[in-house]
Amino acid sequence: MRRFVWIFSVLCLPLFSVTFAQETVVIAQQLEHGSLNPADNRGLSDNTVGRVLFEGLVGFDRELNLVPELATAWEINDEATEITFTLRQGVVFHDGTPFTAEEVKAYFDWARDPDNSLGGRARSIFEDVVDVEILDADTVRFSLSKPNGAMIFNFATANGRIISSHSIETYGEDIGRNPVGTGPFQFQEWIDGQMITVTAFADYWGEPAKVEAIEFRVVPNDATRIALLQSGEAHFIEMVPPALVGALEAAPNIVVEATESVFARILPVNTQIAPFDDVRVRRALNHAIDREQLVQVALQGFGTALTSPVLEPVFGYSPQTPYEYDLEKAQQLLAEAGVPDGFSASVLTFNSTEFTTVGQVLQQMLSKVGVSLELQPTERGALVDRIFKPFEETDLEMSLVGASTPTGDADRALKQSFASSSWPPAFNNWSFYSNPKVDELIEAGATTGDQAERSRLYAEAQEIIWNDAPWIFLYSPNNIAGKSSNLEGVFYMPPRYLDARAADFVE
Repeated sequence: MRRFVWIFSVLCLPLFSVTFAQETVVIAQQLEHGSLNPADNRGLSDNTVGRVLFEGLVGFDRELNLVPELATAWEINDEATEITFTLRQGVVFHDGTPFTAEEVKAYFDWARDPDNSLGGRARSIFEDVVDVEILDADTVRFSLSKPNGAMIFNFATANGRIISSHSIETYGEDIGRNPVGTGPFQFQEWIDGQMITVTAFADYWGEPAKVEAIEFRVVPNDATRIALLQSGEAHFIEMVPPALVGALEAAPNIVVEATESVFARILPVNTQIAPFDDVRVRRALNHAIDREQLVQVALQGFGTALTSPVLEPVFGYSPQTPYEYDLEKAQQLLAEAGVPDGFSASVLTFNSTEFTTVGQVLQQMLSKVGVSLELQPTERGALVDRIFKPFEETDLEMSLVGASTPTGDADRALKQSFASSSWPPAFNNWSFYSNPKVDELIEAGATTGDQAERSRLYAEAQEIIWNDAPWIFLYSPNNIAGKSSNLEGVFYMPPRYLDARAADFVE
């Protein structure tokens, strides 16, 4: 039976002598922290801190490729119903507990326990796991209830990072405030709404931390974060607004970094109602958008026009022939669809600066082909309530929103947004799109462990979706950060959390 095996020559690692520079890296984050329990990870700020504290069996590198962490090798059977991990030896948790096969089983059994109120998010993404079996001291096998070739990518997410069973027993409901992992840094202090501090872990199995501590400071205001960086009080800042990039670039000893994200800005249309039930209308709207101009106006150029329903850093991405900006073609398609003079439609969107600006630009662009948009800016809670109503209850015509793929795998991107089973309130198929062939391809991609075959199936699905145009495909915003020129080893991952494990000051 063919198997797909990733084996790495990292079974034996050199020992490192640990000497710490007496320095602290200060990272200014936009959002407040919620919980440092990986099974209940609540957002980007928690994920950033958790990245230096915890490790999973596998992880992502900067390009979202799977890499070994607490496992040195993994094997998926042909039916994609079993994943077997070979575990790394010589690893200890921050509390001194050895990392073992028993610890792997204990964490995932705890996280998947339906009576555990602290594991909801992990329980969701590992819902197909029905058994965790210890084969020997170095090997653990996960059995799935159904084929799922995408499951390996879930182990690389924040919810797949492992905490010690001893800490779970010790802290109970307070585990989210007392994190114990195996990463290069260990938890030191948490001041609510202000900061979390971590310090270098002397017994880390891999390359030791290069700085003594990292302070993750909560600074919601954009201008304040920038001022902290300019003054040298912070060394790295998140979420630099495009409009303020110029001010940072002009400052001495500061570098601005803009990198790809797995976030998309999209305009789903309700494909089950007129005039959007006609594919010619949907294609016409795609041809009526000048994406390059949109990115320039809304983001000062810090974004990339979408070229597929799946984002480029994601496994399975397949680029499609772009919808060219062509007003004449757009008008021709509208005429063929029986709406030569255009139509009016309402657009539900967020009341943030970016989405409001994008909405206004889209109003101007689509007005050139007779389409009049009524923007409905809405705060997040109310928007979520409306956008997840079932088809029988919804009043949605169009919605200007965002989508992301934190698992780094096309299965999630396609299944949640385009599968017939994902109509709201189940998941994010806000366009109420349904294509039996797409459903078949998505299902087939999940039922094989052959990653090359999965990629082929997903490419075919993307081509169909692109041509069916259930979305008006817009752009992917960059992740924009500012940092001191002498800081290295801190960077955005495509899902918009930071990786600061290798933080270091250089001359």
